[in-house]
This record gives sequence, C-alpha cells and structure tokens, in this order.
Amino acid sequence: MNQRTIPLLLAVVALVIVTGTAAATVRGSPDVSVSLQDDTVAAGEETTLDVVLVNSGDIDQGSARNPTLNQEVTTARGLTVDLRDGDAPIAITTGTRSLGSLATGAPTTASFDVSVDETAEPGTYRVPVDLEYDYYSQISEEGGARYTSSTSPTRYVTVTVSDDATFDVTNVSSNAQVDSSGTVAVTVENTGRTAANNSEVTLASQDGELTFGERSESTRSVDSWAPGERRTFRYDITASEDTQAESYPFELSVAFDNPDGVRKESAGTSISITPDPEQTFSLSDVESTLRAGEEGTITATVTNEGPRAVDNAVINWNSDRNNLSPQETEVAVGSLDPGASTNVTFTVDATDSAEAGSKQFDFVASYRNSEGDREESDTLEVQAQVRPSEDEFDVESADTAIAVGQSGNIEITVTNTRNRTLSDITAKVFTSSPISADDDESYVDALAPGESETLTFSVSAEGSALRKAYPISLDFRYEEPDGDSAISDTYRVPIEVTDQSGGGGLPLTAIGGAVLVLVLAVGGYVRFR
Repeated sequence: MNQRTIPLLLAVVALVIVTGTAAATVRGSPDVSVSLQDDTVAAGEETTLDVVLVNSGDIDQGSARNPTLNQEVTTARGLTVDLRDGDAPIAITTGTRSLGSLATGAPTTASFDVSVDETAEPGTYRVPVDLEYDYYSQISEEGGARYTSSTSPTRYVTVTVSDDATFDVTNVSSNAQVDSSGTVAVTVENTGRTAANNSEVTLASQDGELTFGERSESTRSVDSWAPGERRTFRYDITASEDTQAESYPFELSVAFDNPDGVRKESAGTSISITPDPEQTFSLSDVESTLRAGEEGTITATVTNEGPRAVDNAVINWNSDRNNLSPQETEVAVGSLDPGASTNVTFTVDATDSAEAGSKQFDFVASYRNSEGDREESDTLEVQAQVRPSEDEFDVESADTAIAVGQSGNIEITVTNTRNRTLSDITAKVFTSSPISADDDESYVDALAPGESETLTFSVSAEGSALRKAYPISLDFRYEEPDGDSAISDTYRVPIEVTDQSGGGGLPLTAIGGAVLVLVLAVGGYVRFR
C-alpha cells in the first residue's frame, strides 16, 4: 500500500467516527414568548388580563430518524407563569399559574385578575412576566439518555391604561317572583375619566328560568353619561313556574362611543338575582249549608300565605258541577298583607238531583302584583258536604176532625224547614170522595226559617162516609228569596171522620126526633084544652 494512502484513510475513518457521534445526539430548547390578549385597562377597573404564551422552540441539532425527539427537546415542562405589576398602577390578585407542559405550536393562556388604581394615570406601562420551566437540553438518539436543564426567564408585556369610560355596578334590586313577572333595577356608575356617548346597557340572563319575556337579554340606552354619574336601569323580567327561590346569574355590559367616536365595549360584570318564592294562598275552616234542592252557602277563610301583600284580590269559583251552581262566581277580598285572612262566602243553588256527600270544590285567587299586573294562584281545593234533600215544610194536623154528613173547619200547622225565608205562600188542599173542600186555599205572607203558621180550610164529609181517617193532599206554591217561584212536593194529611155526636152540628136524626116530640106535645096540649 502506498504510504501516502494510509494517512488519508485514517483521516476518513476519523471523520466518519466524528460525524456518527454528532448525529447520535439531539439538542435544543424551548423558546416561550408572551403577549396580552387585551392590553387595555381603565382606572378603577377590576378586570382580567389574559397572558398568551407561545413556544416556538429552538433546535440546535435535530434527528431525521426520530423526529419526536426534536419535539421533546423543545417542550417546556412544569411551566409556571407569574404576572407582576412592575411600575404599572395595577394590583395582581391572582398568584402563580401552573400550566404543565407547553409544546411548540398551539398557544395557551394564563389568566390573571387585576385591579387598576382609581387614580391610575392614562398611559403605557411595562409589566414583567416571570416564567420557570424544565426541558431536555439533549437526548441520545442511540441510547435514549436525557439531560434535563432548568431556566427562569422574564418576559415583558405592555399594559395600556385608557382614559375611556369604565363602569361599576353599585346596586341591584329586584321584585322578581317565582311564576310571575317583575322588575330588576341595576344602578351603574361611570368610573372612568371621560364621558360615554350613545351607550347601550345590556343585561343578559345566564339561565333560561329567568328571562326578559321571550328573550334572554334586554338593552337600555342613554345618550350621554358623564364621569362619576350613576344611572339606574330597569328591566322587566319573567320567572317561570319552574324557577327556584335561589340566586341566578346575569351579566351586564356597556357598549359606548368614547370622545373620539370610537365604539368601545366594557368587560362584562357578573351580578346575581334571587326571585322571591311564589305567591300562595290557602282556604281553611270550610263550612257548608248545601242541601240538594235548596240554596245554600260555602264559607271559608282565605289567607295570604305571602311572601308579599296583594291588592284587589278576588276568589273565583273554578268548579264545574252541573247540579251545583254559584249565584256569583267571584267574591272580592281586596288587599291582604302576608299572613292576613278574611272570610269568603259563595251562595250556591243545588238542584234536586244533586248527590249528597263530601264534594271537592276548586277556587283560584286572582290579584294584582307589585307591578300592577293581574296574576292567578294555583288551584285551591277544599272539601264540603252536600246534605240530602228534605221537604220545604213540616205539616202537622192541629184540628182535622169532621162529623159524618157535616161541614166544618180543619186546622193544619205548617213550618218552614228551609234555612231561608219563604214568602208569598199559597197552600191548597186536594180532596176526594167522601171528603170535599168548600174553601181549599190558605195564604201566608212569609215564613222565616223554623217559623210556623196554622192554616184553616173548610171541608165536608158526605153522609155515606165511614167513621175513619181519610187522607187529603196539600201542596204549597211559594217564592224563593231570589224571586223564583216554586211548588213544593205534595203532603198528605189525615181527616178524621167522626159520628154525628162528635161535633160539627146536631145530627139529622136528633133534629127529626126533637121535631116529632115537639109536634106531639103541642097536639096533646090542644086536645086536652
């Protein structure tokens, strides 16, 4: 072999060895940059600064055979982020954020709550962002050995304090109520340094149970809004029947023109609204005088169970019963404070076919709420008794004896058994042979409940009548308190037919005998004289 060739071969071998060793190690590091998603704040504002982190990575020596090793040496591991105020007039209220691993490519965000000083001067401020993370500085491509390094770089972002208007919610009040409508009043202050023009103040519901009618948000407008000025905005709100008496989230935002005419929008402010429980009523102490075939009453105590006072309350009859009809379908109650009670009475006409027993009756309370809108309660259910029908009158014989073949007066006592006064009462008797009526009607102007009157009729008993009791029939035509006319059922009264000595005048045989004795006596006197 040529002597000059040997050194050349050794040089080639050495170069191959050096090249192979270099290719077997992957070296690199992360390269994390930071920025703010929105870098503008305003004096007195409490807001969130979102720090956006992007890892572009640096590859000093990569691997073509195993590209995943390139990703490993550029990944920041155990990444923590700390935003400091620097010389900016802000206070960071969020501590260090741990983000885990950050590979190259997709950005990630760390959010920090900040409070801007009320006296912050408008301008631009440099704010430090401290990072800390580990990474694999090199990885052996052949054996897989990894060498870990750590770093704590500081990056900077720029925060701009604007002199635009900012807004703060100072008070929230609401009279919203479950299953009702109401108003939410929100007081907002312009805490910025400049006026807000053509402002639109939007309140948005974050839950479908509390809405603005059919919409999830509602907006109010104001032309000019000076710094330090407070304005109260009222929104009509509706709570569904499924709403609970608990806190519901809303968000308020303001869109406005700054003095330069640039349209701005404030950060959303979270507020909560808690509706009052549903307005409820109860009916208790139910009393009933209902009876089939009569007019009666249902009386109950209605109580406003709260939570609010109501005006112009009315209790409505809500039962559908063919045989029980109220004379009036509503009873006015008026105003009722929470816990207050009053009595209501419904007068009810019960037909003869009304079934006796315990019945359910439904009522609904109607009232005006605090907004002046008329609302209705849930159905109020009560149980009340309907008693079986009974005769209008109680009829008793006072003096109903008549002698055979004679005429005379009989007396019958009638009593009003109903719970109301009956008037213009005409009683009529009906007879059949051998009893006949010479005067078959009697009249009573009125009978109060439980009041009695004795009626007189003139009747006759034929000479063929037997000495026993014969029935006569009796009914009454009368007027109800509401002016309706009615006819009672038919009553039967016994007429006792007695012999001729039983009264009612001298019997015919006795009269004939007396006449005969008188004739004989007169004749004898004349003869002897």
